[in-house]
Amino acid sequence: MRQFATWTMLLFALLSAAGCQTTAPASECDGWRELTPAPQTRDFIIRNDRPFAEQVAGHNSFGTGRGCWE
Repeated sequence: MRQFATWTMLLFALLSAAGCQTTAPASECDGWRELTPAPQTRDFIIRNDRPFAEQVAGHNSFGTGRGCWE
């Protein structure tokens, strides 16, 4: 009986893991979007939070360099 339970648990674990596979090709751009604040928002951020504005610019430059967006 114990051997049956062991094999059943093993089979269940393998079937669970098999359900997690994906067939879509992975891309380094997955989950990335270009940040495009409205002009008024952009101006406000540049005036009030320059480090964040530079992070947004860096994010957009990185994505453009990788070909994630034009």
